[in-house]
Amino acid sequence: MPDNIKIGILGGDRRQLVTAECLAASYECAVWGFAAVYGKEEEGYLKNTVRCADPESAVKCSDAVILPLPVSTDGIRLNCPLAVKDASGTGAERAELPDVRLLALCGKMPHGSLLLGGMIPPVVKKYAAEHGVTALDYYDSEELQIKNSVPTAEGAIAACIGSLPFTVAGMRAAVFGYGRVGRTLAGRLRALGADVFAVARSRRDLSNAVCDGCIPVPLDEYCSFPLHCDAVFNTIPHRIFDADLLKRIPRGTVLFELATGNAGVDTAAAEENGIRVIPLPSLPGKTAPRTAGEIICSVVRGLLDEHFAGTAGRA
Repeated sequence: MPDNIKIGILGGDRRQLVTAECLAASYECAVWGFAAVYGKEEEGYLKNTVRCADPESAVKCSDAVILPLPVSTDGIRLNCPLAVKDASGTGAERAELPDVRLLALCGKMPHGSLLLGGMIPPVVKKYAAEHGVTALDYYDSEELQIKNSVPTAEGAIAACIGSLPFTVAGMRAAVFGYGRVGRTLAGRLRALGADVFAVARSRRDLSNAVCDGCIPVPLDEYCSFPLHCDAVFNTIPHRIFDADLLKRIPRGTVLFELATGNAGVDTAAAEENGIRVIPLPSLPGKTAPRTAGEIICSVVRGLLDEHFAGTAGRA
């Protein structure tokens, strides 16, 4: 990648700070959305960057713009939880986060520039293409998703240890979904001494669970005859735990929701039936921001190198 590439880095949690630190070691970086860390130890992550007063200034002269994971929580606005000094209060004391519209932000980017983000809304990809901006989703990277499963699994286990009155050793745990996160989580629970039931649809996933030493349970079988488990971890991003199923799960079960957007659980029905739901969104950014940020930066660097090497070749 050419040395004179200018990069804008906006929004996100502490993973984005680490990404900024890594990229600023090699390239000119303009940043916005980190006012909450100014004056704190984390400010050191931004020491080699240009701090912008507004998001437009960070993107209008950039060859590439790096947005966070996830890019947005509502599909419309930039996810920027660190953009103000204090967004943790309540009522009049709470500082409101800036309303940064993603489409307006794309409109400020130079023609021919590159937009990178995690879980980019489809409407943003379409708008970017129409305005001469290439949008690539780094969350689609197999490398990122495999590596990211480790801090996600460790964060889920930490939440479990902090929420239950007994040890993981000897616990009965059900892991719903046996993809990257589910498989990593199940392995670590087993290593700590839990009896792990792997609940999945496909024969391949159930076979992998057997090979890994878990107890395989077909999803439809569980839905018909729910098992008694001390803890349930859901990684399936579809409504699995509906009102009907939650009525039949033993009261007192603790359900840890890891699915994107908390999509797997009817939380109102869970509360009515004595099931405690603990949402665990964006775990890597909360429990291991350094590791998670380095993973993102590694993938982003690869995408930048590939894109700008191709651009240079065409020139």
